[in-house]
Amino acid sequence: MTVTDPDSRRGFYAKYQVRKAIQPGTTQIGANPWLSDVFVLNYKNDKHAAVALLAYADSCEAEYPHLAADLRRQVT
Repeated sequence: MTVTDPDSRRGFYAKYQVRKAIQPGTTQIGANPWLSDVFVLNYKNDKHAAVALLAYADSCEAEYPHLAADLRRQVT
């Protein structure tokens, strides 16, 4: 099998810049909206990400049942 994805030879690295969304009706004064220590899952194009997202839904279901249901709907 030939692997053509250049990321297959890399480990964990900064690939995306993530910024926290500001909720309507709130302000974000003095806070840095850019986040570090985040892991982005592209669940539409990555079969491993979809499995991870479903595992996250299982893990958070007791505390966040609506989130868990929404995540499962996105993946399926």
